[in-house]
Amino acid sequence: MRTALTAVLAVLYALLAVVVFGLTGVFGEFGEQLWRDVAVLLLTVVAACALTYVSLLLMTFWQEVRSPHGSAGDPEALQWHVLVPCRDEESVIAETVSAARTSFPSLHVWVIDDASEDATAQVVRDLMVFDDRVHLISRVAPEARTGKGDALNAAYRIVSAHVGGDEEERHRTVIGVLDADGFLSDNALAMLAGPESFGEASTGAVQLEVWMKNRGDRRPRPADGRLRNAIGRVLVRMQDLEFRTTNSAMQVLRVRTGTVGMGGNGQFTRLSVLDALTAEHGKPWGKKLCEDYELGLNILAQGMRTHYVRQAHVSQEALPFTRRLITQRTRWAQGNMECASALPGLRRGGHLRPSGLAEIHYFMLQPLVMMLNLVLIPLLLVLGVAEDPAGFWRASTLLTLVLAGLFFLVLPYAVWGLVYRRVTGGEVSWPLAVGLGLCNLVYVYLTYVYYVRATWRAVTGRTGWAKTRRNADGRAPVAVQLSAALEALPLMRLEALEELAAELEGRSDLGIDFVAGWAVMWPTRTARLERAIAAEDPLAIRDAIGSVRVSSAMVGADRLERAATDLEQALERGEMEACRAQLPVVDAIGRETVDLLRREVSVRRELLHSPPRAEAAPTAARMVTVPRS
Repeated sequence: MRTALTAVLAVLYALLAVVVFGLTGVFGEFGEQLWRDVAVLLLTVVAACALTYVSLLLMTFWQEVRSPHGSAGDPEALQWHVLVPCRDEESVIAETVSAARTSFPSLHVWVIDDASEDATAQVVRDLMVFDDRVHLISRVAPEARTGKGDALNAAYRIVSAHVGGDEEERHRTVIGVLDADGFLSDNALAMLAGPESFGEASTGAVQLEVWMKNRGDRRPRPADGRLRNAIGRVLVRMQDLEFRTTNSAMQVLRVRTGTVGMGGNGQFTRLSVLDALTAEHGKPWGKKLCEDYELGLNILAQGMRTHYVRQAHVSQEALPFTRRLITQRTRWAQGNMECASALPGLRRGGHLRPSGLAEIHYFMLQPLVMMLNLVLIPLLLVLGVAEDPAGFWRASTLLTLVLAGLFFLVLPYAVWGLVYRRVTGGEVSWPLAVGLGLCNLVYVYLTYVYYVRATWRAVTGRTGWAKTRRNADGRAPVAVQLSAALEALPLMRLEALEELAAELEGRSDLGIDFVAGWAVMWPTRTARLERAIAAEDPLAIRDAIGSVRVSSAMVGADRLERAATDLEQALERGEMEACRAQLPVVDAIGRETVDLLRREVSVRRELLHSPPRAEAAPTAARMVTVPRS
């Protein structure tokens, strides 16, 4: 039924495009100049295909939103490892590792430090003191900084050795990839283990939906003024709309065509599949700038199944800076163009259905389509004005242009604002949804900038990988002056460790594990508090403060508990600026408390695991006669 409806829509759109572009005379009379006739026909085909594709996306995605197909499984049936490639990620890596380990106790986190020049490695080592499922893989020159794919391949070899050679064990081991700022939703592993995902033995790889974790930030550019922050808020929200509507819709459609693509954040692959790719290509990940999408194409070429999960997600940081966004998307565009080299192998392999081949080829042709639109539309408009100025400016001609623009250019993009409101559960109002839809038109046309720059880079042979700067990069730490009342309180009542041990059946090891878990979770708690204050959400702020205050009381962190109480009182008074001012105090005290706990946990665990000293063997005593003087 959907195939027939799609065919009917394609024919209708094609006829409408022929009438608008070829028969109305807006671009001149058809049949007068061959090159113009060819240009009009190309534009007609492009417009008809674009509208058909958007309609197909909307129909498929709306059905999935209304009746989701995913279901949860048992994560304990599988082994889980995530790889986190890092280059100078000191500002975000602690929060990422903390979130992954506190949400998923069975998950191993492997941080790949690619010769960072900041304190990334030290941050990870500090977390390793508390948690033996946090691992650090250090890459040094000359092997380091040669691309994300190389870093992932190095980690694959180490994790492969860690898992061992049992084939069944390797097949049920899943390797994920997270960005250094990536957060998994709490249901991620359960949905990944579901019967549609890795619960099905034939599934080789699964991609999660992507959200923007800072979408509610009121000041995404804290060092700038109101106008730049307003632009930053729009950019952040548009990236969230992009990934949760149009990108997600493409992946839902690809589930049906069997061509789900892998992304750089939130991709999960069976270890046995990575083994198969290594056997064929020498390594799982390639050298292309989009090594993630390349991986997915290589998996499809092997005849293995890929899947997409909407009911769970990975969150990442959106970019509120236009220049950084363009740099990032230029790299993605160039990487996708490089992946076109995989198309002949996919055609020869015979594993994809015709619909799958059509989907991948249409996606790969997007740069060419963009270039055609960029050249043809302005050229034909200028030619129409030059040949018949009086006719071009007639009311009927202008009305035709306006209606054609609304139908072919505005509507296919503006409608996603309303879809976004539905998928976010009403997170934005109706007026804002309409406004976001109109902004989406401008945002999508930034693609022309990406693809022009990417094409130029490809033509000039520039294939270097440039890391996108984080929003927190370059921000100087805020100097904190503690009040006398806070200074008077201890960072940590160490006797609380003994009290915890007494409550836990007298076992010191359980008490140490408890405070270690608190220390690992601290970056998550403080980040949650920071995002809530940035979004100026009183309910979220209250929940985040409560988590800090109560947990601090449980481990005896008196100074931190009091600082959280002061923050809570500022919130109750409605003083948001006071909350912002108090946040660095809470953060600084929390980090100092964690440092103290790190030393205590190290010493106490060493004492627990040290063998008891053997008593000195008694020596034989002899009676010695001492002559009297």
